[in-house]
Amino acid sequence: MDVDKPLKIAHVQVLPKMSGAQMVSYEILSRINNNDAKKYIICGELTEDSNDFKDMFSSAGVEIIQIPSIKRSIGLHDIKAFCKLYRLFRSEKFDIVHTNSTKPAIIARIAARLAGIKKIVHTVHGIAFHRSKPLPVRIFYFTLEYISALFGHVNVSVNEYYTKYYPFIKTIVIKNGVDFSNLEFKNDANGGESLHFAFMARLDEQKNPMEFLEAVKLFKKHYKGNIPVRFSMAGSGPHARDCIDFANYSNLYDVLDFTGWIRDKSEFLNSVDVICQPSNWEAFGIVFVEAAYFEIPSIAKRVEGVPEVILDNITGMTYSGGKEELCKCMLLYANSPGVIKEHGKAARNKALSEFSVNDMVVKYKAIYNI
Repeated sequence: MDVDKPLKIAHVQVLPKMSGAQMVSYEILSRINNNDAKKYIICGELTEDSNDFKDMFSSAGVEIIQIPSIKRSIGLHDIKAFCKLYRLFRSEKFDIVHTNSTKPAIIARIAARLAGIKKIVHTVHGIAFHRSKPLPVRIFYFTLEYISALFGHVNVSVNEYYTKYYPFIKTIVIKNGVDFSNLEFKNDANGGESLHFAFMARLDEQKNPMEFLEAVKLFKKHYKGNIPVRFSMAGSGPHARDCIDFANYSNLYDVLDFTGWIRDKSEFLNSVDVICQPSNWEAFGIVFVEAAYFEIPSIAKRVEGVPEVILDNITGMTYSGGKEELCKCMLLYANSPGVIKEHGKAARNKALSEFSVNDMVVKYKAIYNI
């Protein structure tokens, strides 16, 4: 690489929305000096929900390149996306292509290698071969992703758990980091007069919002404490209608609020005592780290990378069952508010010491040789 010429760095994402993987790309690219590199983000088609994505990357000096045929679903459009990516990589001659999530891991890595890109980095933010999938589907996805990994130069995982899926391929672990300077913590904002349990995620199959609502229904039946308890469901997504219908049918609105997507995380999290997120699969869970900054412990399923972020009975609670187990965890906290404070303080200490955005970016810059 010519050291006198700015590097050309392109990240590839599927959805132009500011979710976890997109935030990691933003944190990396926004912290690279514009004089040191020309920065690009390649993604699917921008929509009405992409305003935050567009504004944040543009303000960081990152050029957005849309390829509408890059989509989450599998279809003939993937061939078109592959061809467009190959031609783009050939014409732009990026020095570094950094792919994120499963679809770019396959089509963009292979296209980049065939186009002659000298450094191809991939971050595994999640896997497609979950245990919930039928075995033949899992084998198919695993084979595709493993073969595509051979076309890259650096494989990165956001947790230790995923490294077992890449035998004979060196995989670096870089835990996700959070920019805590963007959050404003007001200690003990609600004065401890009530308890607030919140679900804060996309309402889809992965995040499993219905299990949260089912646990709330059970909680109402079994809780006998004196401290008022309320619940919030913060988020939007394809399961929103089902969640609303269930809440109506189960008469949960006396204790439950639907808030929609949260724009001001600090304002919302300052009112929360416990985060509950029963994801069916979860590579990392940035929301757990963000909540920890506010001394909020989390309850989550013991899946994939979650135990590396939430230490069971130390910084929160993890469980392996269903709605009954989640309800049990809620009841344990509701009946022992002192444990919430104890776990919350431990969660904050862990977040500050292990999940700094600066540490994360330094490690990625070392890969980039910046």
